[in-house]
Amino acid sequence: MMSTIDPNAELFDDGSSIPSGPPPSSPPPTLDENNTPVGGGGGGGTLHLSVTDPQQIGEGRNAHTFYRIDVRPNQYADTIASVRRRYSDFRWLFQRLHEERPGAIIPIIPHTKAFQIEKRLSEELIEERRVSCETFLRRVQIHPELEGAPSISAFFSPDAEVFEQAKKDHPETEGFISEDGTTSSAKEKVKHFFVKAGIKAKVARGVDLEETPDAAQVDEVEQYLSALETHVKALAKATLYLVDVSKETSTNMHELGQTLFGLHQTYDPDTTTPDDNDSSSSSSSNNSNAKSKNPSLKTISNIFASLSAINKVKYDDNYAKVSKPIIDIQDNIKAARLALKRRKDHAITYNTFLQQIKNRQAALEKLNHKNATSPQATTENQI
Repeated sequence: MMSTIDPNAELFDDGSSIPSGPPPSSPPPTLDENNTPVGGGGGGGTLHLSVTDPQQIGEGRNAHTFYRIDVRPNQYADTIASVRRRYSDFRWLFQRLHEERPGAIIPIIPHTKAFQIEKRLSEELIEERRVSCETFLRRVQIHPELEGAPSISAFFSPDAEVFEQAKKDHPETEGFISEDGTTSSAKEKVKHFFVKAGIKAKVARGVDLEETPDAAQVDEVEQYLSALETHVKALAKATLYLVDVSKETSTNMHELGQTLFGLHQTYDPDTTTPDDNDSSSSSSSNNSNAKSKNPSLKTISNIFASLSAINKVKYDDNYAKVSKPIIDIQDNIKAARLALKRRKDHAITYNTFLQQIKNRQAALEKLNHKNATSPQATTENQI
């Protein structure tokens, strides 16, 4: 049997496997000073997280779904904490982790946009998001670089005011906020924008900027990810197509079976009555022979229904064994590339501020030189 290749298996293990034996004993749960469960730190003795019980709140365009997050010492223990969060709250946590831990590989939340209310509240999409959010939280929980992130404590806080204040302090909407978290004047914003644009132009021309000692290694990782992404995309395109064939076949056979069953209800030789006039015994004999040789529409529709169910089971099995691992690899590559992008953005920001300092130093030196060579300064020196 071919094993699944996952270079980030340890980092992104969702911990969803069920042990064959009795559950092992777990250490006491890790709680902060506010009795808020906290995770992170690489996996040993971590809490068990589950996302369940989606509940719809509101009606019409204001309708949204809350998911319940249960925290347990282990998979079989009683719940020690529980909070409810919307799907947008999970997206908020994803964005905040990128801000709080720039350069860290943050697990991806597959985002399916749903503009129509019917689709946004469909059971299929809700279940898809529930699974995605649960996997995301479990991977965040055991991520060693995310331990102690303030957004995690706010997200799991049982105090609703604490979480709402955190979202208010750090909204999802993107605005101009400097790297130290403070806003600046419009004039400073314009200066910062043009300086940063100049730094990006230098990067595009291949000009070397100040880098960290591991810059060369990071470049090698980026090249490796680019090559890996190309190969995985080609593999995924062919593999996922073959897996989806079973789903399409199942859907087509189901629709065909329903159509045939509708025809059966309208007309089927098995349900017709003999002609009241009973014109001839030979025609009745021929009809009887035809019915015995040819299957009825109902029988054919049942056959297609069975084939549809078989292909659906085949698709579910192939999706779990083939499609899901490939999609996970694609998400891991995307997460790594996002981490590299965040790292590069911060490097550009650092060089932007560095260039601003150099510009101000040059302007100061020019001003000092001008003051030193001015006639007034010369006269004062003579006196």
